[in-house]
Amino acid sequence: MRKLTCLVLPFALATISGCSTETTESDNVKTQAIWSNIYVTSGGEDSRVIAELNLSGEFGNNISLSSSDTLEATVANDTKTLEKHTEVFDVDYRAVFEQFNENTEYTVKFVRSEDNITLTNTLTLPAPFEILAPQTNQSFSKEEQLVIEWSNFNSGDKLDVKLSSACKLKDGATQFNNESFDNITDDGKLTIDLDALDMFKDENLNTRQDCTVDLLVERFRLGNVDSNYATGSKSRASQQRRLKDIIVTLR
Repeated sequence: MRKLTCLVLPFALATISGCSTETTESDNVKTQAIWSNIYVTSGGEDSRVIAELNLSGEFGNNISLSSSDTLEATVANDTKTLEKHTEVFDVDYRAVFEQFNENTEYTVKFVRSEDNITLTNTLTLPAPFEILAPQTNQSFSKEEQLVIEWSNFNSGDKLDVKLSSACKLKDGATQFNNESFDNITDDGKLTIDLDALDMFKDENLNTRQDCTVDLLVERFRLGNVDSNYATGSKSRASQQRRLKDIIVTLR
């Protein structure tokens, strides 16, 4: 499945994407009203456990842990408390581990002291891989096919592939777009017709200027979600590999 998502400027994120700028203390929220997105990512050198908590749903108020509540992750015999991380419109909790190999299992516990309950998610990393093609700075005409190849494929897993483009418009501005290919079979190869992508169809593009495209390939496995979290909560472990500055000519 393919979808198009336009990027927006940081100052407009809260308004356009529906993100909340409000924060609520966890002591003021019933456990079953806490929506969670708990995920593990690895770029091939270590792994990060990240927990996002929101009120009722993905676009609800950010939840900040009160002193009585804790988030912790365990890999093998190594247990770490997730530390608060704040960005402009987001609050999450993170821990970094040295492990990143296939089938590494992570247990993430949310301890709610007031309710005397512990919510537990488990996640398992898929195998590491490398992007074999294309190469950084490789050039393609928009009339060509972009062939993406990766190593160590496993048809039992799935991948998401995202292209992020930066193209010049006729008025000199830069247009940013994303196109995603979701739930791709992990068979080592994906072929994309560049001229079929909406990001290269805008009549306002300056065809005398090349576009640059960044590539993200993400192999993932879904984790379990504790039933005490709010409906729609997520859990996912992924190996991510990135490639920057692919050139696409528009003429």
